[in-house]
Amino acid sequence: MAIISVFPSPTGTPIATAVASAVAGDVVLVHTGTYSEPAVTVATSNVKVIAKNEGTAVRQGLNAVPSAFIVTAAAGVEINGFTIQNYTANAIDVTTGSNHRIIGNTINNTLGIGINLATGTGHVAWRNSVQDAGGAAGIDVASSSSWIAQNVSFSNTNLGILLAGANNAAVGNTVSENGTIGISSTGANNLIFGNTVTLNATGGITVTAANNVLLRNIVEKNTGNGISITTGGDNGYLGANDSDENTQTGIAIGATFSSVEFNEMEFNKNFGLVISGNENTAFGNRFTGNTPTQISITGTDNNLF
Repeated sequence: MAIISVFPSPTGTPIATAVASAVAGDVVLVHTGTYSEPAVTVATSNVKVIAKNEGTAVRQGLNAVPSAFIVTAAAGVEINGFTIQNYTANAIDVTTGSNHRIIGNTINNTLGIGINLATGTGHVAWRNSVQDAGGAAGIDVASSSSWIAQNVSFSNTNLGILLAGANNAAVGNTVSENGTIGISSTGANNLIFGNTVTLNATGGITVTAANNVLLRNIVEKNTGNGISITTGGDNGYLGANDSDENTQTGIAIGATFSSVEFNEMEFNKNFGLVISGNENTAFGNRFTGNTPTQISITGTDNNLF
């Protein structure tokens, strides 16, 4: 393993040059400064590109460069600790491979997606902050079996986090003030656990695919429904979520065979719980101050305890 140090222009080596010379196991260590060079493509597996001091190595796109980092390697790339701003496409683009890690980056003002896990499996996006991304989502996860943990996705044009792939986990993220939905799961078998989802423009959490599990999320003050499980989101499980003060329903179930247990719904403006789907079960939930009433059930063969 070698450590390849990078310093800013005019005397330093470009990040892309250092990355191109790296072999598996090497660390490209980027020192404090501003790097307004073209996109850096990481094509060699198991190479780490790390800011020496988190947040002080700035990738500056000047509203002219498409992306800061493009990952095309087969496995094990890490992008860690950068400030990334003013790009015209996706800030960090993972286009293939497995087990890549996107950690501790701060992304501001990109016209595309902030972090795009476009394909592959087993990626980790941890402790990143994405703000003012203009693409489909702040963080877009079309990969499978990936972990999206403790990120902040704030004030993006569209979705905060999109789980389009299957078998992913979104855990402990803060998702607020996005232009549409906070977290949307369109893939099957996803886990949405312990997230705080507030003040999003068209809903808190929306699920449209089967076998999703939502546990211990705080979903408050969103425009629209707090949590929506729509047609296609069958066999879901919602446990111990707090869905309060949303402008529509606290929890809305339009799917079948879902379980809604021990959730709290308070002061929502269009019922606490609405079940329009069939053959669902609601057990041990708590309701306070929802209008016009606490519960509305229009589907058939639903069980309420």
